[in-house]
Amino acid sequence: MCGVNLMNSAIRKKKYRIINRKKFLRFILLVLISVLLIILFFQKRNNVYSSIYEEKYIEVKIKKGDTLWDIARDFMPEGYDIRKMVYEIRRLNNMNNANIYPEDCIKIPVK
Repeated sequence: MCGVNLMNSAIRKKKYRIINRKKFLRFILLVLISVLLIILFFQKRNNVYSSIYEEKYIEVKIKKGDTLWDIARDFMPEGYDIRKMVYEIRRLNNMNNANIYPEDCIKIPVK
């Protein structure tokens, strides 16, 4: 019979009592703010634009022998990185690669 009482006491869950309610609420608030800050810190950084944002561009018709690199070099602002310009052209035109073909029409961002 004694072994049963020991087992019941081991199974019972310990009950906690809040002694200072203000300290407890401050602790909960601090934990929630910490979790929120951690989530915001590790959140993926995206370019966020408003719904009225309109990117300015010009359209260029591809001729035989044109490359995306040449077009980017011709239309990029002075002192601008050509790799960034190629990336922006591909992003604006939803291109998976840098292949372009004669008679295609692509958008070039205007800076």
